[in-house]
Amino acid sequence: MKHSTKSPTKAERAHLAAVKAMPCIACGADWTPTWSTEVHHTLSGNRRRGHMYVLPLCPWCHRGEPYDDMTAKDMEAVIGPSLARSSRRFHERYGSDDELLAQVNALLAARRAA
Repeated sequence: MKHSTKSPTKAERAHLAAVKAMPCIACGADWTPTWSTEVHHTLSGNRRRGHMYVLPLCPWCHRGEPYDDMTAKDMEAVIGPSLARSSRRFHERYGSDDELLAQVNALLAARRAA
């Protein structure tokens, strides 16, 4: 994958921090995670779309990293598919990048309005 994004601007850094502070947009609805999230840059044509097109994902959902003494098979059974291990099944279960981005943006807008 080619990294097409440049260093984030001040506004983009603020957006990235706000997204990183959110629970995992995928498994957060099914699972109560206690681990921190990572920022996943969504892609278009195998290129990053930019710093404003990011999702908060836990290490399992993002990179397929199992926790503690669990195997990848256990993780998938308990939490669900990982984006890194099975993009197709991940998107079938949780939605497309655009659907997930819409959820993230709606949650951020609700936080700003509160």
